[in-house]
Amino acid sequence: MLQSPTVTYLSRKFIVLGLPTKALATVGLVGVFLIPFGAQAKIGLQPGFERTAPAAPEEPPLIPELTPEAIAQQAAWAARRGRNQGFWGAMMNFRKTDSDFRESHATRRQERRAKRLECRTDIRKANRGAMMPITINCYRAVLQTELEMLRKEKQYASGIPGPTEQYRNTAITHIENLSNAISLIIASIDSGYYEDKEMVQGAKKSLGSLYRNNKRLAMTQLRISRSVAWLNHLQIRLDDVRNSTLLPEAVEAKITAAIECLSSQEEEIKALLSLDDNDALIAAFRQEQSDVKFCTESAREAAALNTELEQ
Repeated sequence: MLQSPTVTYLSRKFIVLGLPTKALATVGLVGVFLIPFGAQAKIGLQPGFERTAPAAPEEPPLIPELTPEAIAQQAAWAARRGRNQGFWGAMMNFRKTDSDFRESHATRRQERRAKRLECRTDIRKANRGAMMPITINCYRAVLQTELEMLRKEKQYASGIPGPTEQYRNTAITHIENLSNAISLIIASIDSGYYEDKEMVQGAKKSLGSLYRNNKRLAMTQLRISRSVAWLNHLQIRLDDVRNSTLLPEAVEAKITAAIECLSSQEEEIKALLSLDDNDALIAAFRQEQSDVKFCTESAREAAALNTELEQ
């Protein structure tokens, strides 16, 4: 199974860039134009002053008209922040579930592997008459373990934050398809349907080609879709820091470079989702994960430069 995307590690790099608390303060665009800097509100007649006609109100500052490019950029960031709504809190709440799933999944894989090895040993030692019953019973035991693994995988896919509903629903559908096929084979074994080794081998081949491969691809796509959500979240956190009014220009430039790098990698990872070969998809995704690491360099440089400028 493909491991958690490296972006989990990256989040630690980006969530706190080493910037001081004051550098994390942000001022919204509306707030910048509405805060009456330097204004003093005086209520009532001040002692020692005669009543005079009220001063003419100051002209409000002119708000520059946004270019179409700027409007499109604002819309893109608004959409990005909309996709990120609730993501961080959901990920924090999901940490224990994620850890428990990985631990139990690894344990069941080991149990399934041990059962297969035990079955091979028993089959080699069995005489001709006992070989078929042992083969059938072993196959049933392995399938029963896999059913429990699929039940946990479905729970995992249903609750994991980040992936789009398209890839979540696809993963759940293929998990259910494989589970139903396995349950049918178990029922056939119990009814005595399989009479020879060739029939068992045919059932195994059918499960692999028609159901397991589709499920594996769907689960890989689910994790890649989740990694896209991580990259989206990291860009937002960096943008929050970039929008601080206390940020030096040199630091802002490096953070912008990190955001642009992450944005480029995000698009490349999205493009991987069109691949329909699981092995090729996993290989390509690992390469993209490696490339994402280069995006952290600008963020690290920004943190180091900010510390240097404050000393």
